Amino acid sequence: MPAPLEIQVLNVNASDWTPIVVPFDCSSMAIKNGSTSVLVRMRTSSQDPSTEDILSPGSEQTFAVPFYRYRFVNGAQPVWVQAASGTAPVILKFLA
Repeated sequence: MPAPLEIQVLNVNASDWTPIVVPFDCSSMAIKNGSTSVLVRMRTSSQDPSTEDILSPGSEQTFAVPFYRYRFVNGAQPVWVQAASGTAPVILKFLA
């Protein structure tokens, strides 16, 4: 079994939508904008702007599934992220 918590850092840019890939079956994941000045966009569909939300610099969004049989499954890509300008580090936390 993988560790019950995994932290990853992705560097994202303003020209590509980067998928968040779930590394193991987990009940929650958090996405933090590690930049001090750049907004980070996130979408549940990279092609659909109506699914977009914004992470301000330093802010974090947590997604939790409260029922064991409904989880983020290994390999799923539930969210896509993109820097609003330049580049930004995105800190990901996955909890089994």
